[in-house]
Amino acid sequence: MRINKVEAITHPDFPNLIHVKVSTDSGVYGVGESYYFGKSVAAFITEFAGPAILGMDPSEIEKISRKLTTYIGALSSGVETRARSAIDIALWDIAGKVANKPIYQLLGGEVRSIPIYNTCAGSGYMRASDQSSSSWGITKEADKYEDLHAFLTDAGLLAQQLLAEGIGGMKIWPFDTYAEKNNGADISDEDLKQALIPLQKVRDAVGNKINLMLELHSLWSPKAAKKIFEATKELELTWIEDPIYPDLLDDYAQLRGKGYAPIANGETLASVSRVKALLEKDYIDVLTLDLGWCGGFTTGIEFSKLASKYNKQIAPHDCTGPIGLISGTHLSTARDNAVVQETVRASLRSWYPKMVKVLPSIKDGMITLDNKSGLGTDLTDEFLNSPAIMISTTK
Repeated sequence: MRINKVEAITHPDFPNLIHVKVSTDSGVYGVGESYYFGKSVAAFITEFAGPAILGMDPSEIEKISRKLTTYIGALSSGVETRARSAIDIALWDIAGKVANKPIYQLLGGEVRSIPIYNTCAGSGYMRASDQSSSSWGITKEADKYEDLHAFLTDAGLLAQQLLAEGIGGMKIWPFDTYAEKNNGADISDEDLKQALIPLQKVRDAVGNKINLMLELHSLWSPKAAKKIFEATKELELTWIEDPIYPDLLDDYAQLRGKGYAPIANGETLASVSRVKALLEKDYIDVLTLDLGWCGGFTTGIEFSKLASKYNKQIAPHDCTGPIGLISGTHLSTARDNAVVQETVRASLRSWYPKMVKVLPSIKDGMITLDNKSGLGTDLTDEFLNSPAIMISTTK
């Protein structure tokens, strides 16, 4: 069996998403996905990654991963790594189909349910552009699941609604707009007070019945982050995520202990050595790896094993696309140190079902995959036959 075609798929309505379809001469194919500036990733696949793997045996996944690990960009989650990630996910999809097993079984796992939490975004969140409040996508007429608008206005009510659905965790980011005032160099007492309001509303409304995560998007200096950690001690947060850039390695030390919240980090990391350093130095508690940004399953497996070695948990990232969620759930299902799977109910109940044929089952705050082979899903005909779809083919 040999790879005979690689397709890079983008859509103008979802400019940050890139899908890849890797086909073989036996008729078996796999699909993969990555996120951020989809056209740029598609161009790299067409220029280099696709031609580089034509004629190769798709079962030689590690060999292909090494071939696509470029001289430049190998240690970051840039275009080169995102392209490699999408292709790697597609190759694991093929491997599962050939073996007639779901990917989580290839990874040594069995059917099990994983708790979820809700990242409180809306259906238009980060549809285009980079991480900033200008890309939040809040519409004037907020829809039923416009959870970002909801946490900014009444986070307590949102927490009650989530609990009523059986969802036991929520993640919000009320500090982001204040970081944009001065590039996160510092935060005033008044801004700190205002940013804490949504978090306090959750605790006032439901107490500790819901796991509450604070996302900081690596927008803050170590000095400002420490102020936020200090101010949130009494809120008993489940974790604070991405407080500072992971490259500021030893600055994490000042955010540890003293009753501070646990730290989650890792979704933007693609370097094994950087992950190892964060774990080995006990700078983080939860590794939030993203298979679409780190190198796919091949690298993600290595990351999760490292986390296990240092007695740390993993919580794979979502808030990108449906295959990203499905891939993360396969890893969560297979790994005993997976504590929770991120989900975005606004996406799951609006555009995810239009893009893929099968999504994981979610019931009573738990996510479960079925036993279909490979990823267990495929891109929908509706999506692939859209007049606006753009497919670049290498064969």
